[in-house]
Amino acid sequence: MKMDSEFVKLPLTFDVDRMMQETSQFEEGVWQPHPGRHAGNSALPLISYGGLDNDDFSGPMQETPHLQKCEYIRQITANFGEVLGRSRLMRLAGGSEVPIHVDAIYHWHRHVRIHIPIVTNDQVIFHCGTREVNMQAGECWLFDSWRNHKVVNHSEETRIHLVLDTSGSSRFWDIVENTLAYYRNNGDYPSPQLLDYMPGKQASILLEKYNITPVLSPGEVEGLVEDIIYEMRDNQANDAIKVEALAKQMLRFCKDWRMLYSLFGYEEKGIPQYLSLLKNTKQTLSKMPFDVQVKNGQLSKTILFARVFTAAISPVVRQDFAQALNG
Repeated sequence: MKMDSEFVKLPLTFDVDRMMQETSQFEEGVWQPHPGRHAGNSALPLISYGGLDNDDFSGPMQETPHLQKCEYIRQITANFGEVLGRSRLMRLAGGSEVPIHVDAIYHWHRHVRIHIPIVTNDQVIFHCGTREVNMQAGECWLFDSWRNHKVVNHSEETRIHLVLDTSGSSRFWDIVENTLAYYRNNGDYPSPQLLDYMPGKQASILLEKYNITPVLSPGEVEGLVEDIIYEMRDNQANDAIKVEALAKQMLRFCKDWRMLYSLFGYEEKGIPQYLSLLKNTKQTLSKMPFDVQVKNGQLSKTILFARVFTAAISPVVRQDFAQALNG
């Protein structure tokens, strides 16, 4: 998600010893490799689609058995009072890195990731945009995933973070804005409040149920596309004629998507038409012998395909969506 700053450290802190105790119970065999197969990267699902060991972003989220074994981590997760999507423990082995990248898919357009370091040291460096930070154990950080970012573990120790994905309510973003304003006025972050471990305390966690629809509405498609067009136009390094040529084709797609949606909505018989439009539009754009960059340096076509086309139609969530609606 785009933010006004590369990093924000929220005024919260946590019991590191207790988090380490709960994390240490998991044997090596339950940790999953990174879906991109990045060396040294692994994760343990805590909130996932169906509560299973997977990396899915979409569909009804449930707690995994791993999270239910972690009383304090559940308390931390519930304490935010936010609706949470896919959340995990993430490991980065010594001498490894998370390669530089931008989070461009649909999920990240409206989600931010909360990072709570559990096991770390001063040689683990998080880079985002032009800044870098060393997140200390027990702290609580956000970062702008729309900027180029990477993490490098220069030590021999395996780093472990608790990461929670959320879109955030207005209350959450008020806290973020107030924290950032304090930082800008004072040159430091406000003093954090400790969330103590409460043995036996039951925690209720809010979980995403509707995070994507079987077919994106025309309004959402237009919003996603128009944001890309805005970034193309706002990047002064781009050729204005090329920008407008691409923008024209992107807006044609939006108009045709609205037409199909007006006819079919979520109906099964509309699926071939939606898929045909996506295929034909991608072919048309791919044949255009040029591209332009959005503000983070990524190619506009790449962002369009990743953010919009891969999420525009999701037949796999249709059954889950219908079941949820029918109670």
